[in-house]
Amino acid sequence: MRFSQPLAVALSQALIATGCSFIIPSTQTTTPERYCGPVRPMNVEIAHAPASVDPTAIPLSERSLQLAAVMNVLPLLSKMAVLDHAGESHGLAFLELRQMLTDRLLLTLFEVSSTTAEIVCERDRADQVADRMDEIDSARVKKLTLVSIVVAGVASIVSGAIGLAGAATTASDASTVASGVLASLFGGMALFTATKQEFSHERNLLKEVWDNPTRSTIFSPAVWRFLQRPHHADRSATARDDVINAWRQQGRLGEPGSPGEDDRMALIFGAGGTYASADLRARASMLETLEAHVQLFSEELEQFLGEFIHVRHEAMKGAGQ
Repeated sequence: MRFSQPLAVALSQALIATGCSFIIPSTQTTTPERYCGPVRPMNVEIAHAPASVDPTAIPLSERSLQLAAVMNVLPLLSKMAVLDHAGESHGLAFLELRQMLTDRLLLTLFEVSSTTAEIVCERDRADQVADRMDEIDSARVKKLTLVSIVVAGVASIVSGAIGLAGAATTASDASTVASGVLASLFGGMALFTATKQEFSHERNLLKEVWDNPTRSTIFSPAVWRFLQRPHHADRSATARDDVINAWRQQGRLGEPGSPGEDDRMALIFGAGGTYASADLRARASMLETLEAHVQLFSEELEQFLGEFIHVRHEAMKGAGQ
């Protein structure tokens, strides 16, 4: 049977379009979502500082005072400052307040560590599935490329044999076209092959950052206030704004305003769905960006504690102790 060139091309394209997308089943080797989230999510909220607290009476820098507001320890620092000015820094009341401050710092550090651990776990979970999909795609590409080469080679042999036998050119042309169709088919499948897999994330850290609720149900209150705190000199942007801007600048959400952006946002900010490797890589990268910003909280806690210790040391020197 003789195929025309347009028909051969159309047949190849139709087969490629329908035969290159594969949905593979989930595997137990991938870290389940339930292992990433906390066993018992606890959002320990502490009452905000009363309006009577005067931050200017606390001997700390503005940056440390901002962090104290994030941890909600301004009332403790205010009471400690009052006792210190009254010369009661060695009394039981002062020591109890200092112990409460230490406990709050320790709790906040654990909250940052817990949040970071969950983000890393979710990032690695996405990378695990993407790696598996890439391995399957790589193996399939090798097989399809090999078949394409073999088909092209056999077709050349057959066409040459027909020519040597002096057969009609019609048979030779038919053999050439048919082999071309098959070679194009397998070569195209190797080029456009794509593996997909179902991937769920009902506890979605990225969605929480994107939706920006007033009160988070996933992040601890202190971590959420840190992400919401204006941290630039002009106070025009928050850590959350920087995360969102980084996602856009890195192209993780796709071309702005495009249907691809809408599809990826619905996938990544939803409860899960059918993921391609590129979508999982984008999700993992977005989680890595979020992780980097959350870890900055630990650095600021260290600076806060260092300044607090320095201030207390200077106060004791000034008192001749």
